[in-house]
Amino acid sequence: MVACFATLLPLSAILVEIAYASRCSPAFMKRPDLPGASILNIEAHEAHNFSAVSLAPGSNEGGLYTISFCNITVTHTHPGWNDTVHTQVWLPLERWNGRFQALGGGGYSVDLGSTYLTYAVAMGFASASTDGGLPSGNGKGSIPTDLSWALSGENNVNWQLLENYASKATNDMAIIGQQITKSYYQKAANYSYFTGCSGGGRQGLLMAQKFPNVFDGILAVSPAINMQAFIPAGQWASLVMKETGVFLSPCEIKAFTQEAVKVCDHLDGVEDGVISYPDSCHVKASDFVGKNYTCDGVQKAFTASSAQVIEAAWSGSRSVSERYGWYGVNKDASIDTSYVSTECSANNTCHSSGSDLFVSWLKYLVAKDPSFSSSNMTRNEFFEALHTSIADYTSILGTNDPDLSNFKANGGKIITWHGLADEVIPPNGTIAYYDKVLKNDPKAHDFYCFFEAPGLGHCYGGLGPYPNGAMSQHIDRKSHVRYD
Repeated sequence: MVACFATLLPLSAILVEIAYASRCSPAFMKRPDLPGASILNIEAHEAHNFSAVSLAPGSNEGGLYTISFCNITVTHTHPGWNDTVHTQVWLPLERWNGRFQALGGGGYSVDLGSTYLTYAVAMGFASASTDGGLPSGNGKGSIPTDLSWALSGENNVNWQLLENYASKATNDMAIIGQQITKSYYQKAANYSYFTGCSGGGRQGLLMAQKFPNVFDGILAVSPAINMQAFIPAGQWASLVMKETGVFLSPCEIKAFTQEAVKVCDHLDGVEDGVISYPDSCHVKASDFVGKNYTCDGVQKAFTASSAQVIEAAWSGSRSVSERYGWYGVNKDASIDTSYVSTECSANNTCHSSGSDLFVSWLKYLVAKDPSFSSSNMTRNEFFEALHTSIADYTSILGTNDPDLSNFKANGGKIITWHGLADEVIPPNGTIAYYDKVLKNDPKAHDFYCFFEAPGLGHCYGGLGPYPNGAMSQHIDRKSHVRYD
């Protein structure tokens, strides 16, 4: 009997365990007050020893993490919209750091589920993400490129879901997450943050522009600013490739990139395979015409037609139409997976495989026709499509308002970094936006810091050093004292 009783917890410890567990239940949760919406359901249960591969948005900090947390799902709808939105709130069962972190998505989704949530909870954050009511969400963890949900019917845009995707669902998530965190821990978070990359970076910046009193700090990495322009414009190099009738092999595309790096690598005084000063890299793809390169042991020579395609990706459609075109990517970006994406058969016959991200936008938001094929577009049709996209979607998705005065007045802080070798979102778009912010407020750098990251690709990848650790410290917005 002694041995049996020796295994039992003291009564006080048992009572603490019971009280702790009882907090993770719908009965304990105060129903969130969400203006303009109706809460349909709250689910809550403890999750113990949950394991997943996870990382922070816009970083290479990550791995396999095992966490225990209170898993809460709040379901709501916006009356008249016929939507059903799920917000996940994951709360550490122990060692909460006193902070709340909302997480963004990527591609045509506003969440990446456990891919981001697990790491955030492992770092001690009360965390949240939302599917926005989109079928591309639900925490699948992949980067969705299917935009079919944007049509409610033939030739009709689903403006309600698009508004959720743009900003409404992100703001709802913040309100729900902050209130649930307060209800569970019986005190509000000391600080509330938003973190996202790509589409998630766009979500973060739009929160600062449209809902400036929600977050204390925003980490917006490689933000998809002006997606209504750069996404459809991303099809430009594929159009030029179709016009020339020359479809480059992935090996040839990489060879152009390697040659450009050889020419411009040394501009910063260090040869490390990284172009640190892209503005000083004036080499053109045509400069390599006639020069030999090797693919699979076979020596070939760069051609003028191939160079024309590569230059289209590097210079962008803005070189043809400054009004409706967009910037190109820098010369060390891996364009063989995005802007000049091709596939080749066993007999070395190549064809354009296209980018689903670019093609989906043209199909569903510009043509509004699921059967539309961008491969048949003429040059005039292409620029008219850009015009249409900019006219129709800038107001809802542009995220390009440089006036951040209200966010600044509320004591908010923003950090943005963009990889200069980004193969998806041209970094010059982010640079242009930050220049406008500084023009609007020359002292904006007091609350908004932007960093160019040489050699880094889209959100992660590339040869450059990572600016990790942004969420491991914070600055008290009143005293300006930094806490690690």
